Amino acid sequence: MKAGNGQFQISNDKWKMLCLRTCYQQLNSTQLNMRFIKLSLICLFITLAATCWLQRARASSSGPPASHTGAPSEPTCATTGCHGATTNDGPGTLTLTGLPELGYALNEQYDVTVTLTQANRALYGFEMTAIDANGRAAGQWDNLEPRRIDLFNNRVGANTRVYAGHTQAGTAPNGPNQSSWVLRWKAPATNIGRVTFYVVGNAANGNGATSGDFIYTVNRSIPFFVAAPQAVATVSAASFAPGALAGETIAALFAQGGLSLVTVAATTTPLPTALSGVSVRVKDAANVERDARLFFVSPQQINFMLPPGVSNGTAVLTVLRDGNPVGAGTINIETVAPGLFTANANGQGVAAAVLLRAKADGSQTIEAIARFNAAGNRNEALPIDFGPETDRLFLILFGTGFRARSGLSNVNCSIGGTSATVDFAGAQGDLAGLDQANIQLPRSLAGRNATLDLIFRADGKAANTVQIAVK
Repeated sequence: MKAGNGQFQISNDKWKMLCLRTCYQQLNSTQLNMRFIKLSLICLFITLAATCWLQRARASSSGPPASHTGAPSEPTCATTGCHGATTNDGPGTLTLTGLPELGYALNEQYDVTVTLTQANRALYGFEMTAIDANGRAAGQWDNLEPRRIDLFNNRVGANTRVYAGHTQAGTAPNGPNQSSWVLRWKAPATNIGRVTFYVVGNAANGNGATSGDFIYTVNRSIPFFVAAPQAVATVSAASFAPGALAGETIAALFAQGGLSLVTVAATTTPLPTALSGVSVRVKDAANVERDARLFFVSPQQINFMLPPGVSNGTAVLTVLRDGNPVGAGTINIETVAPGLFTANANGQGVAAAVLLRAKADGSQTIEAIARFNAAGNRNEALPIDFGPETDRLFLILFGTGFRARSGLSNVNCSIGGTSATVDFAGAQGDLAGLDQANIQLPRSLAGRNATLDLIFRADGKAANTVQIAVK
């Protein structure tokens, strides 16, 4: 790793000026003789030699020459005679760490570290490339240390390869008797088979000459790794009860972790089919695959809406992260599978609902049926006051999975064992997957001063039991 010097640059410029001046004078001469030809050739060779030597000096000090990693069809700085004649014959070590042990996953990113260690060295340098079995560049590099590392391309045979190498600032030691460089490698988007990383390092004494330097090489191959996706459990996001789900149901799936690398919620409508590289694919009993709309993704939970039009029967659900399967499970699809949301978002206790009061004068008010108990850190039922006999009360329930009911006559509700009329049961209309049921509250419930169970059924399928309180 020889440092260049200013004198060399000046000498090169002088030679260029001399050649140009001589060539100009000879071109303006009336006689073109052998003396001019010889002098021109001498000037040309001297200029080229000086330029090449200058480039070599610059490459050694500010960065390695391209394609010297020892990869197929590439030499190393030792085999070219730049820095000694052999490799790996010194007391130092060159290591490459951070690559996955079992192999790469599609589009995954890995922070890899090159470390060159040898005592009593003034300067350290490296060059690295990653190629497939055909010698082509594999994956993508992200420079995490642009001051110390440079990325550049070079053609080897029919292939263009990408290289990472030291800069001039990157030759300085950054640890005791060593230097290390960190880059981020992004695996290919498709399976290209085995990828091999070739690294060369130079532990230099900094004397400005090629003598006394030590060249080290290391390479490592990693295959494409197909990991078995983990099992996921999928339930209604309203009831959280195991069982069948219906098309357009708001669902939640759970796993041990690794579904997503971040926690993020959708902020746009229509809902996206991917969040932070995560998607949920549903293959129904008719072998039709659809992407689900996503509400929310996190490492252990994803909330999504089952696609409309899914066929009844067993469906296969796959969670993909950056195109790689990270979770899989099955769900049973039925036409109707009602679930009711609750105020505590756990499928139990007080319903997630509001009370609509219609007064005799035609006015209407919306009232809460739950209140937050800070001491218990939970929502509790707020008793409903039926008011004057002329008031009509309607409970507006929110749920999912019952919009495809066969008919309103096949939807029924009981509260505290008393039958209640269902005036509406279908899609809420504003929020994806959300259903709504409007229930007339029987005045016979007034005066019971109790918390009552509400049981809702659609096409004979019962939702999770929720509660309301009455005075």
